[in-house]
Amino acid sequence: MQRLDDIFHLRYGHSLELNALKRVHAPEGVNFVSRAMGNNGVTARVDVKVAPAKAGELSVALGGNGVLSTFVQPEPFVCGRDVMILTPIEPAMGIAEKLWWARCIWENRYRFSYGRQANRTLGSLLVPDAAPEWVQQTPLPTHDGLAKSSASPLALTDPHGQHWSDFTLGEIFDIKKGKRLTKAERVPGKTRFVSASEKNNGITDMNDVPALFPAGVLTVVYNGNSVGHAFYQDEPFFASDDVNVLLPNGPVSRWAQLFVAAIIKHGRTRFTYGYKWTLARMKQTVIRLPANGNGEPDWGYMEAVMRGLPFSAAIDDRP
Repeated sequence: MQRLDDIFHLRYGHSLELNALKRVHAPEGVNFVSRAMGNNGVTARVDVKVAPAKAGELSVALGGNGVLSTFVQPEPFVCGRDVMILTPIEPAMGIAEKLWWARCIWENRYRFSYGRQANRTLGSLLVPDAAPEWVQQTPLPTHDGLAKSSASPLALTDPHGQHWSDFTLGEIFDIKKGKRLTKAERVPGKTRFVSASEKNNGITDMNDVPALFPAGVLTVVYNGNSVGHAFYQDEPFFASDDVNVLLPNGPVSRWAQLFVAAIIKHGRTRFTYGYKWTLARMKQTVIRLPANGNGEPDWGYMEAVMRGLPFSAAIDDRP
């Protein structure tokens, strides 16, 4: 292991106060990087007179709830309080390796907290001796590449028009409840454990349990604050008893199920922690979907709409 300051030059950021700065819109100004954990740490676009940090340098949050949130900044930027700027000692370090080192820093977040900041100790943080070879060989997707659609865009018809119909979820899916598995019974393994989570596709962790359900189905949280969050599962999984599993009654593509998942999530506000989306209620829940001339769900149209959305090409090759 080696110290972080053996790999990077560390310096404190600009320590600017956002409320004292003039906000502008791109392409004017520069990015303002704070201790935020999302959006690459960027919280605003500002007009400043100070010299910004360079594109390709890393920003590291030193305190707050986002302590050690680390990002490679693609544009010149300025910083708020408690943000450190890292510049590679080796000028030829590539973007893939910078991202890998950023991940290494992230993985040390558990050592710090709101009350234990990293201001004085970041440089002494121990990280691996070198990045593995696969890092250099990993192709990085570009934003333009990710933003591509899988097919030509297709406009959504009027949901109140004649080409849409009402269906109960029980008509088009065989809905089953998950199974209780307490935390004490769970041990690390290779099976996805889907529970009442609205993040990471509903997957809490990987457990050593046999899969209860096959791939190619939807999961919907029926309990807790995340009630109504729906996800498409592309691998066999174990569902907790806080989750209902929707198995299509016939062949329905992943794309069409993603369409339905969006419709289900849109209606989640009808249910709460105190008014749960139980199995019985979910079977009787009515959703409105595109319909064909026979009055059946128009799965082909739904798939075409989803394939035409931006970023759909990013998941086109997934099973």
